Amino acid sequence: MKIIYLCTDPGIPIFGRKGCSTHVRETCYTLQRLGHKVTLFCSNTEGDHYPEERLDIIKIPRPKSKKIGFDLRHILLDRRMWSRLDDFIREWKPDGIYERYSLYSRAGEKSQHKYGLPRLMEMNAFLTKEQKDRIRFGWLARRIEKSLIRNSPHLIVVSEPLRQDVNKLGIPLDNIEKMPMAVNLDDFNPSHNGDEILRKHKLENRFIIGYVGTLSGWHGLSLIYEVAEKLQGLNCKPHAFLIVGGEGEKLEKYRRKVQERRLDDVIHFIGSVAHKAIPNHIRAMDIAMIPDTTNWSSPAKLFEYQASGIPVLAPSYPAIQEALDHGHEGLIFEPGNTDRITESIMQLQSSPEKLLKMGLAGRKRAEREHSWEKNGQDIIKLYRQINPRILATQ
Repeated sequence: MKIIYLCTDPGIPIFGRKGCSTHVRETCYTLQRLGHKVTLFCSNTEGDHYPEERLDIIKIPRPKSKKIGFDLRHILLDRRMWSRLDDFIREWKPDGIYERYSLYSRAGEKSQHKYGLPRLMEMNAFLTKEQKDRIRFGWLARRIEKSLIRNSPHLIVVSEPLRQDVNKLGIPLDNIEKMPMAVNLDDFNPSHNGDEILRKHKLENRFIIGYVGTLSGWHGLSLIYEVAEKLQGLNCKPHAFLIVGGEGEKLEKYRRKVQERRLDDVIHFIGSVAHKAIPNHIRAMDIAMIPDTTNWSSPAKLFEYQASGIPVLAPSYPAIQEALDHGHEGLIFEPGNTDRITESIMQLQSSPEKLLKMGLAGRKRAEREHSWEKNGQDIIKLYRQINPRILATQ
């Protein structure tokens, strides 16, 4: 099958270290491994490039002038995207479009109507809510968002809360496929070794509570300060928090707060590392945390932790509860409850046998339910349901 992957969002660096970057990249790679031809249309190819990575990419330059504003930059980018996409479809004759929903992006919808192409639109959030502080024409952004959703006959969402919210716009539940984030089981596995990471940061012989991800406020990193202070008053083994991710002023802000609260020896913000270095960092951890997230999200880090064989400590949001059994692959706490987080850490650090058992259970669950291969196969099944005739000879 010949598939165009459309990602108009300029905030997603295709080779970057964000979860959204991993999502786009791995979906393309997986479809390729399954024998399909994929051409990625995008506007941002920044990030860590490796010689072995092979993606057919058509990059559309994004407007950068701040004078025209956030909204108009997106609208102009969409017009450029459609102009190039229109020509490419006539030349390449693809079998389908796979689109990651982006603000003001109507190019996929236009290709569906003009060429009758089977189209799947993946939706990870209501971006008019997620990016409301940056949007200036809120009424227009909301109007286009609702139109794109209502005119997309087949939607993919990452969680049940998001599925229910989309359903409220009049989309039948049968047309909304739930497909959580996933993990590359070859890249993330228990065979990696974190000893060098521990030596580098002088954290040997400590119980390591880890986190991997961005430092956005909704990830709840501020909770870690309070948990660290609570642990200091308890009979806890020598321990440390290893925080992997973040850069620039935001990273320095978190580091300054560590110093202000005199937690330098306990909390280590080491900054962003290349995606290929993440598996070893996770294996340096005894337990891995998701301090907080949104009600509708499906955190990629959850599955990377599980695939690496590390027990997970996470808040009780729907997508997490569907992917993590309390007491089996890790522990679940009430969002924002630092007392419960502290108790959970104390419970886990006291039982190495339980840690090993939970880690093995997490790995098995990732293999069973959350590989990118499974997601890729499900995507192809959806195309087959949309148009069996196209795939009958594939």
